[in-house]
Amino acid sequence: MASMLLILLSSLAFDSILNQQWLDHAHVGMIVLDLERDSVIYANNSQKLLVPASNAKIVTSAAALMFLGQDFRFKTRIGTDGHVRGSKLLGNVFVSGGGDPNFSLENLEQFVNALKNRGITEIEGNIILDDSYFTDERLPVGWAWHYLDARYAAEVSALSLNRNVVNIHIESTGPGQPANVTIEPTTRYVKLVNNMVTKMGDDSIIIFRRPEANIIYVDGGIGFRNKRDIEVSVKNPTLYFGEFLKERLVASNIRISGRCIEGTEASSHGMVATYNVIDSVLSPPMLEIIKELNSESVNLFGEAILKTLGSHYRRDGSFLGGVSILKEFLRRCGVDTSLVAWYDGSGLSRHNLISPYDIALVLRRMYHSDLFDTFYNLLPGPGEGTLIGRFNGLKGFLRAKTGTLHAVSCLSGYLNIDERYYCFSIMFNNFACPRKQIERTQEDLLEAIWAFLKEET
Repeated sequence: MASMLLILLSSLAFDSILNQQWLDHAHVGMIVLDLERDSVIYANNSQKLLVPASNAKIVTSAAALMFLGQDFRFKTRIGTDGHVRGSKLLGNVFVSGGGDPNFSLENLEQFVNALKNRGITEIEGNIILDDSYFTDERLPVGWAWHYLDARYAAEVSALSLNRNVVNIHIESTGPGQPANVTIEPTTRYVKLVNNMVTKMGDDSIIIFRRPEANIIYVDGGIGFRNKRDIEVSVKNPTLYFGEFLKERLVASNIRISGRCIEGTEASSHGMVATYNVIDSVLSPPMLEIIKELNSESVNLFGEAILKTLGSHYRRDGSFLGGVSILKEFLRRCGVDTSLVAWYDGSGLSRHNLISPYDIALVLRRMYHSDLFDTFYNLLPGPGEGTLIGRFNGLKGFLRAKTGTLHAVSCLSGYLNIDERYYCFSIMFNNFACPRKQIERTQEDLLEAIWAFLKEET
């Protein structure tokens, strides 16, 4: 990018928008590029290292599109060893995970039917769960312990089910009476401790799972005639997959005498053998996965893509293996990766550090690629996904990704004005004012940028 023209317009209204009292002690970085002229329209602390939050998904999704391709699909397989005598399987059931973060309850039911349709009513062996496509580290560095029960912090596995969460359905009864609380899907893998009561007035729900166990505590109160659904992540998604598969087999009148065994334990006991695949499930194409990753900011998708990049290219399905591929992509975008700290694929880690300039380099690289139209449309526009209720005046002109953590609010993407494209990255860190105030500032900045560029064109 050494040849890029530099046109710093520090006298623009942007400076006055940023010159607010509540930003005096915050960390702010911003850059706007004219992609056609390869020039800088505006920059303010553009090379300062900041926490990107979910703006990290811009890097992850761009790398996935470049390195895995829009037609890439995750594959999950089920098979058996041994042989069937009558209606009894004299052997084990094997499930092999290929990293699909979107494997659903309906997909699992397909596996149950695959066994049932072979006339099997009894399984003498075990359910062996091969999740070795990813390493067994479930969480990246830099995720905070206090939100690990939240749906947005679900653990990562090469065998995922129902996005590695259960839904806690809460329904009021009579005032002063215990509330009705159930787990969906119904499973013995998760224990529920319900101390919630029905109350008059607003909800005051307390719900949590301790990091070390699959016991979910529900306390507080739910307002009379109210009902709520709250998703909670599970501990060890691989066993969640296996135990729920076993429960569904039993519910379908298929008895099983063995237990669920994770691949690492099976390997150590010499139990992993060649098996016959009887069915498989392909995920939606990567294009659809990325669309939801960016629009709804699904963190599990980002981590599964990161580990898949490592497994696919390095035979290393660890977070570190995936990060090495992301850094290779960043280098190809012109980023000096010695000045970047990176630990996950979703941006939930507070240890990630990158500059607005580097984010802009990624957006610039995608603009100059054959994949630009595809990538551009994978970012949400006003009124879509995480941009619902925001930037309504820029419909048809804006595609951008938000990034939010405590005291972090970032926005990066593209502006399209009369078929001329610009990219921008606006990053706010370490602010004490309400986040809505920062979001209003972002909107003021984008409107000022749009007005200035519209006038220039």
